[in-house]
Amino acid sequence: MPYIKEDHREHLNDCIEQMTKCLKLRENMNNTEFASILGDINYSFSRILGDLIGEVSYPKIAMVTGVLENIKQEFYRRVAESYEDKKIIENGDIKEYKRLK
Repeated sequence: MPYIKEDHREHLNDCIEQMTKCLKLRENMNNTEFASILGDINYSFSRILGDLIGEVSYPKIAMVTGVLENIKQEFYRRVAESYEDKKIIENGDIKEYKRLK
């Protein structure tokens, strides 16, 4: 989970902010501009993971893929769910989901 202690975050924040500056084309990117940097993000994280994993083993592969899945799930929980909820209110729910509630 991304909620590490504040004092440990300080150690990482400068590096993360520098990487973010390298990846950003500009503030408030549109969908096309954002899509154009997704490969760069994938490349960056793949390099980081590849450098840190050392000798490859099944337990390390399982741990890394588990962390990547957790990142995906937490992003969805914190960002996508609230977006989806707003769109349900804005556009209305589908009848099958209304029935299942």
